[in-house]
Amino acid sequence: MKGRDNLDLVVMADLHYVGRAERICPIPERNAHLGKELLRRALRRLELSSPPDALVLIGDLVDDGEAPGAEEDLEALREELEGLSFPVIVVPGNHDGDPDRLLRTFGDRPGVHEVKGYLLLTFVDRYDPQDRAERSRDGLKLVRDVASSHPGVPIVALQHNPIYPPIESTYPYNLTNSREVMRTYSESGVVLSVSGHLHRGHELTYAGGVGYVVCPALCEEPFRFLRITLRGREVSLREESLKLPSEPPLVDVHVHTHYAYCASTVTAPGATERAEKFGLSGIVLTEHAGQLYVSPEEYWSGRFIEEPHLLRRYRDEGRDRMRAYRKEMEELRSSFVKLGLEVECDRYGNLSLLEEDAEGWDLLVGAVHKLPQAHSRDEERGFMHVTESLLRNGVGVLAHPFRFFRREGTEVPRHLFRPMARLLADYGVAAELNFHTNEPDPEFFGTCLEEGVKVALASDAHDLYEVGDFAPHLEFLRRLGLEGDDLKDVLFCP
Repeated sequence: MKGRDNLDLVVMADLHYVGRAERICPIPERNAHLGKELLRRALRRLELSSPPDALVLIGDLVDDGEAPGAEEDLEALREELEGLSFPVIVVPGNHDGDPDRLLRTFGDRPGVHEVKGYLLLTFVDRYDPQDRAERSRDGLKLVRDVASSHPGVPIVALQHNPIYPPIESTYPYNLTNSREVMRTYSESGVVLSVSGHLHRGHELTYAGGVGYVVCPALCEEPFRFLRITLRGREVSLREESLKLPSEPPLVDVHVHTHYAYCASTVTAPGATERAEKFGLSGIVLTEHAGQLYVSPEEYWSGRFIEEPHLLRRYRDEGRDRMRAYRKEMEELRSSFVKLGLEVECDRYGNLSLLEEDAEGWDLLVGAVHKLPQAHSRDEERGFMHVTESLLRNGVGVLAHPFRFFRREGTEVPRHLFRPMARLLADYGVAAELNFHTNEPDPEFFGTCLEEGVKVALASDAHDLYEVGDFAPHLEFLRRLGLEGDDLKDVLFCP
């Protein structure tokens, strides 16, 4: 095994998804309606961190594979996997219905999968009407045959039901012939056996020279999955949770609503549910002020910036949505849900906000999406001028600093990092850390920290799966040396 490359696996189990299927999950703790979203959140985390060599979905992808519409739910999950840079291996579970249909949907098959010189074996264990599962003679023979034909090659066994340790329960978790399976694994030199099915999971345990681990259910809080690393016969793993740590308290200061022209799946009630479920201490519903006044055409063209009288005209004609937005969001307002606006500056340096609408918000988030024509010839000077206008007008957070230049396809002016940080410090405005179609620069945020500028965590959510997804934010800050009390000291809280 000397010199063998590492194999990095991600394992997710038990999504129990119910979307289009005619099925009501009888166990609310399973969060069956979130199954597809949980998969998307987990995949996004992998894409923003370090992609694995392979992803294993280890059964019970849907809650009832026999229900009408379950096939559509499986197809919806498969679509979430399109375009990944790593292969996906699928193992059928007892809730998935016809295992051949499941594997066909995901373009997979049982048996041997070779990844980076390791052999991953998947099994279709058959269930009786009482959900008792047994490994077939052919399944046991496969392990022995692969071991004898590939001496010295590390083997990983993947199945839905746990093999070891024995689980005391009236419900049948372990394979009925688990002892025979264990003996076969041990005699064949299997390195690791990975299962799902037991929703609480079980830590890595060794027996007969084989490591056994049970992946916890992704569908139940705190929404966990496993990252497993093998180097030859050496196994290490860590458990990741989609739910945020309780300390320090984390607030998402920039969450859009169904009022946004650019919204996808996000709604204010849905965002509130996600914020609570994924461990936030609060959110700020922060809608584009300009979009609440004018039409999509006049917003996206930037006409409302050049002709700010349009805001008043829309109000006088009863065509704006600002009052409707405020009224609807007020019904959700609480100590947990704050209410705000994402504001821009017009050509005169004033906020895109009518005077009578300026008061009563918990937070104004300032953003530079487009420069007024008068400032467009010199982008850098114009950008700094418009930004200072926002700060001078009382915003509490500057949204996605410097994203403007990336959107314009121009190089980010790094020489402006220090002047911008000092400007934020002078006005007491926080810099927003935001990964929504954005790549925050660690040099800029390091400079902000040197200047005493607070950092505001923001999803800038336009989709529900983005709300409170702060794993990349926390890792970004960790790389800047911020954890624990140090992190709490620099985070902005509205």
